Amino acid sequence: MPPRAKGDRLPEAIAFGRRLRERREAKEWALEQLAEAAGLNPLQVGHIERGASDVKLSTIVKLAHALGATASELLRSIR
Repeated sequence: MPPRAKGDRLPEAIAFGRRLRERREAKEWALEQLAEAAGLNPLQVGHIERGASDVKLSTIVKLAHALGATASELLRSIR
């Protein structure tokens, strides 16, 4: 598979970011609140929500725990 051009986003990353944002907004949290709860930088969480960055498994687990979810719940039905 050829490397992605800068600015190209994977559909899976976009879908994960949408799901993450939906879960965050359901808790009525600001992006900064989720970042703090997960021990992440708010800029990083913003990139993830926009699907602009690939996410490591350890980061998915941190985000899931912060939201009171499991990693599999955040990844469910993302293809």
